[in-house]
Formats: sequence, C-alpha cells, structure tokens
Amino acid sequence: MIHPALVPADAPFRSRNDPTDPRVGDRVRPLAALEELVPGDLVLLGVRNEQGVLANHGRPGAAQGPTGFRQAFFKLTAATLLGRRCFDAGDLPEDLPYATRFALQGEVVAALVARGALSLVVGGGHDCSIGNHLGLAALGPSAVLAVDAHLDVRPEPGPSSGNPFRCMLEQGLTGRDLTILGLVPWVNAASHRVFAEAQGAVLHDLEPGREAALLDAEDTALARAQGRRVLATFDLDAFSAAVVPGVSAPNPWGLSLDLGLRLARRLGAAPSVAVFDLMELAPPLDPSGLSARSAAFLAAAFLQGLAERPV
Repeated sequence: MIHPALVPADAPFRSRNDPTDPRVGDRVRPLAALEELVPGDLVLLGVRNEQGVLANHGRPGAAQGPTGFRQAFFKLTAATLLGRRCFDAGDLPEDLPYATRFALQGEVVAALVARGALSLVVGGGHDCSIGNHLGLAALGPSAVLAVDAHLDVRPEPGPSSGNPFRCMLEQGLTGRDLTILGLVPWVNAASHRVFAEAQGAVLHDLEPGREAALLDAEDTALARAQGRRVLATFDLDAFSAAVVPGVSAPNPWGLSLDLGLRLARRLGAAPSVAVFDLMELAPPLDPSGLSARSAAFLAAAFLQGLAERPV
C-alpha cells in the first residue's frame, strides 16, 4: 500500500478469463508503490465512511459505496479505459478516527496528484470530498466544481455530510473558486444560500426545462478555474431517484443520466481537473445495482473526456 492508512480493496471482480472479451477488472492493477505511476495514469481510491451521513440524518449505506462501485465499474468492457493504465490504491477504512481521516486522505491524494496521476475517488458521504480538497490545496491554488442538489454549508461542526463546502471555505478555498451546479431550490435553507453567496460562491439552480443550461455554467466555471487544480465532485443525490435511487437523500427530480454523462465528459476533457469524485453511493439502498452502474457510467464518460485532453 502507498500509505499506512490504506487497506486493500475488497475483491468483487471475477474475471471471465475470456481473452476475446476483457473487462476493466482484468486491466486494473493494485498500486503497490508511487514509483509505478507515470503522468496520466488513473488511480481509483475508495473512502469507506458514512459517519457524516448518519450524523446528518441520512440513510445508511454509503460506507459500501467503494465496493459497489468497483463491482459495477470492473464489469465494464476493457475498452472503457481507452488504453489508459488504471491502478487501485485501495480504501481508507471505516474505522479511521473522524478527526484525522480527511488529513490522511489528503496526504494520499496529494501524493497521487504530485506524480501526475488522475484520482478517481469514490465514497462515502459527501464530507469525504473534504480530504480531496485538502490534498489539492497542499499542492497550490485549487478550485472546486460540484454537482449537487444541496449547498452543503451547514454550520454545525463535527461529522456531517451536509457541511463539506463550508469546511473547504474554512480551509482557505476562495469563495469565487467554488461553483455548485444542479441545486434544487426546495431542499436548501435560505440562510445557507445567503452564507454561500456572501462567500462569493457561484451557484446554479436546476430549472425545469432548462437543465442543459448547466453545461454552459460548467464551461464558464472551468474557464474561471484556469491556473488552479480542480476538484470535480459529484454528489449522486443530484440525480433523479429514478436514475440513482441508492443515495442517502434521494430526490424525485434531479439531473438525468444523459446530462450527467455530458457534464462528466467535459470534466474529463478539462486539463485543470486533477481529482474526480463520486460521493453518496449507497449500494444497500438499491438492490438492483442501477445506482452503482450509473456511477460506473459517469466514470466511463470522464475517461472519454480524458482521451480528448490536449497531449
């Protein structure tokens, strides 16, 4: 393992051992040492943590997000990787102390990014994104582009999946470098919006019939973030529960998977995006596996975008 806090990932993939039909799981290798990495490699990191979800009165299950994601992602055809090398760094386990877990996660993420690798981080409650931001901020100027139904700036301290963006602002993220797309106005407190706007955060509501406007907002945010390393974070509760029911706080209306795939592909194509995370996946809440498969498709779309980056 590349960090003492990491543990090996569960092994949910069973190869078909069919050379005519290889899958992603046939291509992914455990990451034993940072020296194995070259710029452009993709590294999967799992964060098993739902303490913040439970403290925020959400439905349990997000601690199993990394395992559920791997089960779905590893079954996709190997062509999904488009020839890119992919490593699995393992998981940050559920029993890490909450007070230190995000600092440890930040150390892992910073080490990966410093090697030029692209981090695909799967949670876990959305508070797990705090560790990803810490890792980027340790390396220099950073920005955050989030897709989320919620503002996530609750004022309460301690474990909470409802306060990651407030924590990032307190850690030094400049308000204008925080953009949140896909907000559902009926699930956010007015006081939270006042706080976020006072910090200078750029907020974009999801509007019925105008969902595609988020694509233009994403392009503007990426242009504004030039010169910074970007954390692109998807809280999967931004999607309609018809598409992604297995989350801690489902909504009857939200992003379509089509729009989510377009957003993810553009993020992959943006050279400034150094970390892509998928949070709040709770496989026990969706026995059909549809939610995990949707998350895997988002990662696949991000990989399509990566292939479009300038050489």
